[in-house]
Amino acid sequence: MAALLDKIGNELNERQLDAVTAVDGPLLILAGAGSGKTRVLTYRAAYLIAERGISPFNILAVTFTNKAANEMKNRMEALVGPAVRDMQVSTFHSFGVRILRRFGDRLGLKRDFSIYDEEDSLNLIKRCMDDLHIAPKAHSPRAIREYISSAKDKLIDPAEYAETAKAYFNQIVAKVYERYQDRLERASALDFDDLLCKTVVLLQRNPDVLDSLQNKYKYIMVDEYQDTNHVQYLLVKLLGEREKNVCVVGDDDQSIYGWRGADIRNILDFESDFPGCKVIKLEQNYRSTKTILKAASEVVRNNRSRKGKTLFSEGDDGEKIRLLVCDRDRDEAELVADKIEELISKGMANRKDIAILYRTNAQSRALEETLKNRFIPYIIVGGVRFYQRKEIKDVLAYLKILTNPYDIISLRRIINYPTRGIGQVAQAKIEAEALERHVSPVELILTDKDCSFLKGKARTGLQQFAQTLRDIVGIREKELPAELVREIIQRSGILRDIESGDRVEAESRKENLDELIAAVEEYCLQNDGSDIETFLEEIALYTDIDAWDTSADSVTLMTLHSAKGLEFTAVFITGLEEGLFPLAKALETDLELEEERRLFYVGITRAEKYLYISYAKMRRRFGEMLSIESRFIDELPEDLIEREESLSLRPVARPVDRFHAQEAELIDDDKYGGLQVGRWVMHPTWGEGKIITRKGLDDTTEVDVLFRYGGRKTVLAKYANLRVIA
Repeated sequence: MAALLDKIGNELNERQLDAVTAVDGPLLILAGAGSGKTRVLTYRAAYLIAERGISPFNILAVTFTNKAANEMKNRMEALVGPAVRDMQVSTFHSFGVRILRRFGDRLGLKRDFSIYDEEDSLNLIKRCMDDLHIAPKAHSPRAIREYISSAKDKLIDPAEYAETAKAYFNQIVAKVYERYQDRLERASALDFDDLLCKTVVLLQRNPDVLDSLQNKYKYIMVDEYQDTNHVQYLLVKLLGEREKNVCVVGDDDQSIYGWRGADIRNILDFESDFPGCKVIKLEQNYRSTKTILKAASEVVRNNRSRKGKTLFSEGDDGEKIRLLVCDRDRDEAELVADKIEELISKGMANRKDIAILYRTNAQSRALEETLKNRFIPYIIVGGVRFYQRKEIKDVLAYLKILTNPYDIISLRRIINYPTRGIGQVAQAKIEAEALERHVSPVELILTDKDCSFLKGKARTGLQQFAQTLRDIVGIREKELPAELVREIIQRSGILRDIESGDRVEAESRKENLDELIAAVEEYCLQNDGSDIETFLEEIALYTDIDAWDTSADSVTLMTLHSAKGLEFTAVFITGLEEGLFPLAKALETDLELEEERRLFYVGITRAEKYLYISYAKMRRRFGEMLSIESRFIDELPEDLIEREESLSLRPVARPVDRFHAQEAELIDDDKYGGLQVGRWVMHPTWGEGKIITRKGLDDTTEVDVLFRYGGRKTVLAKYANLRVIA
């Protein structure tokens, strides 16, 4: 182990070494972008085991992605050896599953509960809305799911939610929430939120379980603490409140998930939650040039909600940041492609070392089409994930009902696919019959060979489906998991249905099924003969990043949110326009605007050597085209920027509404003739902005103005006191 100590001393800077060797008591490590936090976490765990003699069994390390957890495990094993396998290193959700599998019976949970992903959860909510005669066109199922998720994050159950639901939409949510939770329980299923909130409830209601976990996990490390939500915060606090050996690592300047419940106050208030906390700042950046770091620091210092730190580097100044100013979004895509080809041809970067980042997924279309036309290989992170593809989910549904016969969503997915004549009316009869006999629908189907509760085609179809299930159950008892998957694909009719469709598409879908068989086989080999249950549990918690193939020599396209934690030689941040980045809705509150600014900071600090930012003067969004550059560009030091403007590839047509034709003739006689579309104006309250639409004449003149710092406003020229400035 002396070699380990030498390695730690030689490879860490002074602040990193302090963080590694600070063992006892609460510790907050404020780790700036590119400051080596993964190395610090890994070495800290190794130090606890090798130098302080702490058993790996007594250490818990929690992070947010399977990819990060696996990377940490592999690094620690390389340092300490196989003993580290006794250490719990996992995501929050995986940890919750582990606890609930073991102690969930205290809450009435079955040990073989299913885990519903977002699609399963949304399908169940739609079913509940249908039961309650709530039209999805009137009330968005996704919005209802978000409200339910927010309630679970605050540990508010359906009854409590109903008591406080005053607004009409909240009352709708309350009805769906009650039905949704009841259906989850009947299906012996948990959604992602349940994995955490039920774990916390379990510990709150069962002191003996909490006591056993506190005895076991004497040292706790939490990565990306700035991204924790309320229920994750409660989980960490419960587990660490006895020993107080809680080490959290994070960067308040990279807290970008407020929209999904993350609470920046968790990291800002950590010192008050754990009195006597030691704070160590990691400010030396090992990733980016001095120019990139200075730009990032100057932008984020405009935020008020932050601890405060300044990144520095001992590397080169590097090249200036290139600001690409384009007439249209199409021109932006072409110019980005030009720069990519230049980087590659000059040997400055390989394709896999280049990323194009954007605020919304919709922005990828123009970029994709241009890259295709230019024969530049690319990959999108955040598209349809492998385990979300239809044919894969169809096969997984068979596996799920084998492990949990109460999983009604999985049963509904396959009972009439391929078509067997078992429509929704027949499915409702099956479920009602199962409820009356106090068995699961799957148990009913397997045991009642006569199926007398159905008639005609539905009865024949159910008998055929039942025989298929019996065959598969028999195979499961004899064959390895990979062979079971192969037999499901053959016997279920899924393969036959795929082959009857488009030939090209069929080949692609069959390749996906072959890949699924290989994935099951590989997983079981790598995890000491694991079974189908553990495989299903693992893939249920997959994310886009976990499935990303980093070895492909392709340019990467992704949202700024997806890019967090990654690094590239060259980064393009596109669409820096008011209303797009920052988003228009973020202009309503300082908190939301600060999160948008942190998102820009994250994007900047992904770049190692070359950073390009771009915006288009005209972008078609919601039928509008005119746009103005983002305020974030103004926050960058001018001496760090090199501006480059592109000429439009095609003539730009100014957006015209039905009033503009007559205005063109009468403009000289019009009292407000100067207020034309495209002109810059100054408002006494909202400052400068650009006119994007106009209608009316003289005192009826009404203009829409996109203000740089006030968002979009519709005003009457007669009262607005607008002054034309350009």
